[in-house]
Amino acid sequence: MSRLASKWQLTLATSALALTGVTLPAVAQDAPERRTIEVITVTAQQREESLQDVPLSMAAYDEVALKNAGVKDIKDLMSLAPGLMVTSTQSETITTARIRGIGTVGDNFGLESSVGVYIDGVFRSRNGVSFQDIGEIAGIEVLRGPQGTLFGKNTSAGVLNISTVAPDMDEFGGHLEGTFGDYGYRRISGGITGPIVEDQLAFRLFAVKGDRDGYMDLVVDDGSSTTVQDSETQDYYSIRGQLLWTPNDQVSGRIIADYSNRDEMCCSAVQWDYTAAAAAFVNSVGGQAAFPADPDARIGFSNRPFVQDIQDWGISGEFDFELGFGTLTSVTAFRNWENSRSQDIDYSSADLAYRDVDNNYTDLDRFSQEFRLQGVNGKLDWLIGGFFSREDLKLSDGIRFGADWEPYLGRLLTAGTVPPLGTPAGVSATISNVTFGGVNIPPGFAIPGGTGVNQDNYDQSATSWAIFTHNSYALTERLTLTAGLRYTHEKKELEADFSTTSPLGCGALEQAFGYDPVAGFVAAATQANAPDATIAGGARAIGLICLPYARSGLDSTGYDQSRTDKEVSGTIRLDYQFNDDVMGYAGFSRGFKAGGFNLDRQFNGTVTATGIQDVNSGFAPEIVDAYEIGFKSQLFDDVVRLNANLFYQTIDDFQLNSFTGTAFVVESIEEIKSKGLELDFYYLPPIDGLEFTGGYAYVDAQYGDNITNTGLAGKTISLSPENFFTLAMTYEREIFDGYYGLFSVDGRWVTDYNTGSDLDPEKAQDGFGMINARLGLSREDQAWSIELWGKNLTDETYAQVAFDAFGQGSRAGDGSSNGARSTASYAAFLGAPRTWGVTLRTEW
Repeated sequence: MSRLASKWQLTLATSALALTGVTLPAVAQDAPERRTIEVITVTAQQREESLQDVPLSMAAYDEVALKNAGVKDIKDLMSLAPGLMVTSTQSETITTARIRGIGTVGDNFGLESSVGVYIDGVFRSRNGVSFQDIGEIAGIEVLRGPQGTLFGKNTSAGVLNISTVAPDMDEFGGHLEGTFGDYGYRRISGGITGPIVEDQLAFRLFAVKGDRDGYMDLVVDDGSSTTVQDSETQDYYSIRGQLLWTPNDQVSGRIIADYSNRDEMCCSAVQWDYTAAAAAFVNSVGGQAAFPADPDARIGFSNRPFVQDIQDWGISGEFDFELGFGTLTSVTAFRNWENSRSQDIDYSSADLAYRDVDNNYTDLDRFSQEFRLQGVNGKLDWLIGGFFSREDLKLSDGIRFGADWEPYLGRLLTAGTVPPLGTPAGVSATISNVTFGGVNIPPGFAIPGGTGVNQDNYDQSATSWAIFTHNSYALTERLTLTAGLRYTHEKKELEADFSTTSPLGCGALEQAFGYDPVAGFVAAATQANAPDATIAGGARAIGLICLPYARSGLDSTGYDQSRTDKEVSGTIRLDYQFNDDVMGYAGFSRGFKAGGFNLDRQFNGTVTATGIQDVNSGFAPEIVDAYEIGFKSQLFDDVVRLNANLFYQTIDDFQLNSFTGTAFVVESIEEIKSKGLELDFYYLPPIDGLEFTGGYAYVDAQYGDNITNTGLAGKTISLSPENFFTLAMTYEREIFDGYYGLFSVDGRWVTDYNTGSDLDPEKAQDGFGMINARLGLSREDQAWSIELWGKNLTDETYAQVAFDAFGQGSRAGDGSSNGARSTASYAAFLGAPRTWGVTLRTEW
């Protein structure tokens, strides 16, 4: 920690000197009027208080800051929040947020999010479920580190707490906004609000419609024709209605209902780092993939289009009851989220494997109820609460082989023995060899197109309840002790049934060697004294012929599993008010995320003559212990806000979801250590209308040295840059009578990081920066405004996530990142390119 402390001290000293240097002239000028920083009111501790009074690491962004930065969803927030990473992969619904390097890969719906997202007090159980155009955002709070004694659902890495604008009880008003940009971008939104019953009932209604052409060119070759289509399109609409009810001085409440729909073509991938061998094999069956890889061209390949269809709706009610001795708060919510999508799994125009939109969908229902009772009794500020949720998740999946898979695999299996790239009949020849001539299937019949998963259905329920308390006691006028405790009880039950249209080739191998054909072959070949090289080669070949989507061993057994997790977690903190401007704090908190089940085919059960029984697809809970010490300050006569902290975290049984090139695998990593520094500042220079906001985060998050997965041991975890820098400048002032000009620019820079869960070196992303800007003109009364904006102005091409291209090469040795690359090839989901546009707005 000495190196970290030195870096912290150097950063703070540099910041203080720089800020002192620019503010001293303002003092010398003795200006008659001096701007000071306004209090930012937050609700991180479930009560309204100043950001500077909350003894934990957090950042808060109000409506104006979010509007100037063009923040519409949680991914946009990265431009302002240091240490925050948000990425999307196969679908924009598969979105993952990470804080301090910790987050849950979103490709598997069996895993809940380490970073919790709350919108208007309602928890969204997967980050992707909260990915949408939120609309009228009143503010966003980024709470770093474990949270659980204040929010309904426990989270192990942090919380994004989002609030929307409430109805106006005093007068009628509204706004209309139209945005038009390149790539055919159009976004039309509007809202209206006002009283219904004076001082008792008010409403707010908001709606938005957006669409955009794609910023990827997708070359689609369906076998009979080749077309170029837009990919990464947008086509969505959303509506939200609210009622604010205050029947008397003792009761107030807000009811919110919303509905969203997205029907888009997303998401394709580019070739990121390809080998000549992989490209040659794809070309050998008439497919096409970019070689050499050229991500900057933003061209993807497919033999079928991508479909993304999402519906999301919910209703919630939050009511406060003043009881004299305290306030009782009730938050009740029900949400439904449905998604169906198609996918060309190999991301090339060869027809290797795919998901069809009709058999790949998710349906997520969630009911939650939270009660909080809080009050003040002398020196004690107390809160007790209870939380209950019931989630029902239905997921259906069906990965099938394309018509090119058998000849493609045949060439792979016989490459080097039948020059130059093997033979399309190689699957049949291999099956004959490994069965010692006992099974002979005509070429073209071993793995026909359309075989594979007929339909896999997962039905998971999760029932969670908790009781929690969070209390602050003023030990002295300056010293306060805060302590919280939580008990969580969570039960998950999973039933799954499997249906396989088993290819003739894999069916024959299962018949010959059992429902685990690889193990059966190894046993038989060993008994026959076959050479080790023959056994290893045969086992690898059978594993490729009988990929998980071809095996039928689960069809007659399915899954029937349950697990219960219980945990006590909490926090304890001390904060000391050195003076009116500086507060220091130190604390410990424990976070908890329940275990769950891998919602994918898994074959680790008992192999019998009728199938594979007693499969255990479960994984352990994730436990985070976090230590934090920091300060909050307002300096130089309240023109500088400077907050900073050091943190150290250990994560036990981190839930890691990895794509191996053929399937997703969930494993519990025994230990991760994350330490670092977080700094946020806000500065008002002696120029009216000018302000600066920025931050820095140093994050060193590494796997333990002695973990079971030796390929990851001691390495920096994925998607965790060591350094984050953010800086935003806004200048707004009157340029002539009644008219104001706006110039806003924000930038983000991160150092290099690896985007892959398995840390293959080829999945690395170099450090890069992004700049966004906005130039506007408006009337003082906001009757109209016009803004010209641009995002990613330097047009940086970067990978959100790079991944193993399906079936297109492999690493040598054990296949881990420690092995030689060999023929392994990689594709990637890219971030958005440079975009620009104009926004017209009117308010009344």
